[in-house]
Amino acid sequence: MAEIQLHRDGSVLIVTIANESKYNAFTHAMTSTLGSAFRDAEDDESIRCVIVTGAGRKAFSSGHDLSELLQNRELAANEALNEPFYMPQLMTKPVIAAVNGVAHAGGLILALSCDIRICEPAADFAAPGARIGLLPIGGQISRLPGLIPHGVAYEMLATARRVSADEAHRLGFVNHVAEPGQLMGMALATAKQIAANSPAVLAMIKKGLKLRAAEGERAASQFEWEEGGRLQCGPDADEGVRAFLEKRVPKF
Repeated sequence: MAEIQLHRDGSVLIVTIANESKYNAFTHAMTSTLGSAFRDAEDDESIRCVIVTGAGRKAFSSGHDLSELLQNRELAANEALNEPFYMPQLMTKPVIAAVNGVAHAGGLILALSCDIRICEPAADFAAPGARIGLLPIGGQISRLPGLIPHGVAYEMLATARRVSADEAHRLGFVNHVAEPGQLMGMALATAKQIAANSPAVLAMIKKGLKLRAAEGERAASQFEWEEGGRLQCGPDADEGVRAFLEKRVPKF
């Protein structure tokens, strides 16, 4: 059955793309459900971090279900309908991509939209748009060159070749390559480490880094001083400093 599966592990929401017979390709219904899951996670204060992964061992996601795409070709580049693929960048909550296999097309868009990427050794990434006559959208042109060298991004998009987990790690696109079978353990450990920290600070870190990418160092520096001054008088700072002085774990 093609679906998006949701599971909670404490304050961590695990979102699983499940359509194994088609390498976890997205139907329109799955794309809509993914967007709803992200919006609900953003609004739920009890969720501190989100992990996105694919069902099975072969694929994170191969992108859109092309049989559906052929029937509704005008939807391929519809920004609103494709928003769930790049929604992690619109969220204040941290989102981790646990890439368990191929991440191609829409799967690549979703992975590059996440804040952290952790992979199985057999995972790989590809932007096949040029090979099938579709412009790489959703950040493949606009955001990918900010994560890997420009020339490598161009080559990846223009050749549509697969980039292995090891190469992606060397390029800095992937944060970690897990030992075989240890992907979700590493992703959960990272998510829980993040979830233990101040939600207010985490949201501002993400906002500040986006500002740095869009407007440069000066704008980000101004943001640091303005938001830093505001947050240091906030309740999370009170709790965090007290916990440090009292040698206990803070409760944010």
